[in-house]
Amino acid sequence: MKHILRAGLGVMALVVCVAAAPITGAAEGELIVDGTDYGGQSGCIDLGPNAPRKFKNNSDRLVTIYMNTHCVGAASGILSARGSGTYTGSSMLRS
Repeated sequence: MKHILRAGLGVMALVVCVAAAPITGAAEGELIVDGTDYGGQSGCIDLGPNAPRKFKNNSDRLVTIYMNTHCVGAASGILSARGSGTYTGSSMLRS
């Protein structure tokens, strides 16, 4: 009986730990481009016409800036987590 109780408590502890684990997918921290906060958005984000923009990446994710829409073609800049800079682009990919 003691072994069954211990096993049951062990399984319950594992379930609680898994349920409390953070869900991946949403980026942690803000991503600000020319004063607009893109929050926890991930994936390709179109920014409008190709132009120089100020980026402030307060998130834990890498951001790649593209000259073309839909995050295609060569990258015009790569912004590391917690980095900032000015890059020319019309879309960005937050991975």
